Amino acid sequence: MTNQRKLFVSNIDFEVNETTLKDMFGEHGTPLSVVIAVDKETKRSKGFAFVEMSSEDEAKKAVEALNDSKVNGRSMKVTYDKGSGGQTKSFSGGPNKRGGHGGKKQREMLPPIQRIQLFRKKTKSDPFTSDPKRTTDYRDVAFLAQYLSETGKIQSRKHTGLSAFHQRKITKAIKRAQSLGLMPYSR
Repeated sequence: MTNQRKLFVSNIDFEVNETTLKDMFGEHGTPLSVVIAVDKETKRSKGFAFVEMSSEDEAKKAVEALNDSKVNGRSMKVTYDKGSGGQTKSFSGGPNKRGGHGGKKQREMLPPIQRIQLFRKKTKSDPFTSDPKRTTDYRDVAFLAQYLSETGKIQSRKHTGLSAFHQRKITKAIKRAQSLGLMPYSR
């Protein structure tokens, strides 16, 4: 259940200060605290405030009387604060709904981010590791052709999945086959 004594005042003029709001709400009861939200850098009002009245009846009277009232040409909205469900003590001290003490901001601990694998690596099997007796021969054109791209260029290790040693052997064999005319050069 929300605390019906705390009010949220929005759409207030930027020139309105805490004493003006205290006087306005004082006509309908006793305001315990008035806090206007202020920008940290410019120290200028953000256009909303929080008011805590001494009783729920006074808060109800203030909402009925001041909601949609004009202040400096702006229609001010007054509603019950829907904050953290009565867990706050007051605006001037103690823990407030932003998790701090008296305006001091505390960091909220977030759960750790889990890493998601966006792209799966295509596992290319190195034929030399599965069959250690396999040799590279420049005359085996069908075997060497699988390591060429559509344009006839030698594919990188990223695409072939070969170890550096075997990639060099394949590259050497392809170049030798191309120089002997057994395989075409890249287009």
